Amino acid sequence: MLFALYFCLNITAQEIPGNSKIFVRVYNLEGKKISKGKIFKITDTSLILKKGKKLVTISSSEISYIKTKKSKGHAVLRGAMPGGVLLVSSISDPGWATIGGIIFLNIGAATGYLYALIFQKSIQYTIGGDPIKWKAFKEKMYSPQY
Repeated sequence: MLFALYFCLNITAQEIPGNSKIFVRVYNLEGKKISKGKIFKITDTSLILKKGKKLVTISSSEISYIKTKKSKGHAVLRGAMPGGVLLVSSISDPGWATIGGIIFLNIGAATGYLYALIFQKSIQYTIGGDPIKWKAFKEKMYSPQY
């Protein structure tokens, strides 16, 4: 049941940019993550991300590389969530529920990690502030396969 629930949550993971479904992580020229969110729009000189209800604009000249999809840690956390809920709910009455929570927490985390290794293939686009690479990235994101 845990497997079915976990896989159903990821059915709508990546769609076309017009629907703001492609999740990316953006890194600056020093290799530090400067933003993350769903692609809202890509202009000739900037990337506009949607983070919740607000929009964040990042100049293409500041971008070293962009990674698609969420990190493996996100999948581990989502897998461990049911066991964590059981563990927290057992605090007031420790016993078998606590043991079950610990077991499900570990099984869920391992399942999330395996899922990320097998199915979650993040793609890295190297920009390096180069306008030509930026244009190629823009064309790739707006191609029919995305």
